[in-house]
Amino acid sequence: MLEKRIAVGYIFISLSMNLNSFCFDLSSIPQDILPVYQHRSERAISSLDILKNKGTWQFSKQEIKDVFEKYYSCIREANLSENRIHDPLVAILALEGQRVELKCPVCQRPDQEPKKFQMFWQRMRVVDSSTSHIAPETRNMNILNDMTLVIKHIDVDDAGQYFCIHQGDPLVIYQVDVLFREPQLTVFENETSRLQPPRQLLDHNIKVYSHWSEWGECDQCGKDGRRVKFGTCMAQKIDKRDPILPVDVPIITQYPHGVPCRSTVFPRPVANIPGMKDRRSELIEGSCNVGCPTTPPPLQITDRNGKVIEVIGGGYHPLGRKPELPRMVVRRVRYVAEDSKETLACPVRTKERSKVRWLRGERVINARDIGRITKGRVRIDRLNRLTIFRIRKLDSAPYSCWVWQKHIATFKVLVFKGMDENLKNYITYGGLCLTVVSVVLFCVCKVCFGRSRRHKL
Repeated sequence: MLEKRIAVGYIFISLSMNLNSFCFDLSSIPQDILPVYQHRSERAISSLDILKNKGTWQFSKQEIKDVFEKYYSCIREANLSENRIHDPLVAILALEGQRVELKCPVCQRPDQEPKKFQMFWQRMRVVDSSTSHIAPETRNMNILNDMTLVIKHIDVDDAGQYFCIHQGDPLVIYQVDVLFREPQLTVFENETSRLQPPRQLLDHNIKVYSHWSEWGECDQCGKDGRRVKFGTCMAQKIDKRDPILPVDVPIITQYPHGVPCRSTVFPRPVANIPGMKDRRSELIEGSCNVGCPTTPPPLQITDRNGKVIEVIGGGYHPLGRKPELPRMVVRRVRYVAEDSKETLACPVRTKERSKVRWLRGERVINARDIGRITKGRVRIDRLNRLTIFRIRKLDSAPYSCWVWQKHIATFKVLVFKGMDENLKNYITYGGLCLTVVSVVLFCVCKVCFGRSRRHKL
């Protein structure tokens, strides 16, 4: 009995000490929560979590304070008038194979489990018009801790509407359209006069224009490089009160930034309107020159008198955290049939995609000239993917992708001659003929042997 009392007392003291570690100065955090986040769920602080961690937490007091300050900062930004979601419909146009991130505009408490937050993703695909729940283990998809939905390699079948649901209500709806190739006009930075101006199609009550992204990062460092800026063809009503001719699309007014010209929102008669069908998206190529990142110097630990007592460089040390290990170079071998198409995508993060450059062996592939030199047979698209059409045996070579001075991946492409389709037909027909001949011979032999037996009898 005495041992049980001692055990209960030890657990109570352990809980008290660890819960006190959460008490830190949050005077800078506002006590009033703006209307969007007035309805808060039950907190998920559990004493069982403390016991599982043997009375200790994985984060320090300062780290806990930082994540809570970040949470309240997210709430303040979300409740600014310019950031409030008035029209929760967002149109996204992606190329096949692209990585797409769909963010859910919500601020999640750091001490709250996602299950108690009652948040999940749903989608309604165009191919079958069925609504389904997106589980975290869904193939080719991933849901991050902040409820961001990541589609790793988007496919044409992934087109449709995606809903971020919170407590039964959609916070945002993404209209995702997927294209294999987008018609594109490429100009240089000093040739902006060639860009297509906004155009109003008065007979159809629709205007088309380019929605521009920010400049991408430079693909070289320490020397002259290349950066790009992409403008997507968008369409919107001129007068929201009047219909679009020949077929009205009332839902277009729900998209504050317009709808991509090649979106499935538009029916065929509207998508084929002259001036909209033939308008291309635009790409501006500019020159750049940025310095290469430098390796930080070793960290020196000194005492009160300024005497160096320890120097922390690369590797594992008793002071400080373990440094991140460099990524291993990805190496793949691709066997490709002759006269087929092959696309090589560098396995990098979305932010690094604009820095990618390709090499064939030791020779740099110039993204500006490769399409003209090969007459369109080899291309590098705006996602910096290398595509080879009608591949030949001469294309067998190692292709490597680099981000600045870092070697990311190498693809060894081996082209082989595919089986002749006529040969397959010959084998099929030959087998069929052999089967027919065998059946006929069997029947003839059966009849002949039957007659000989009768004569003997």
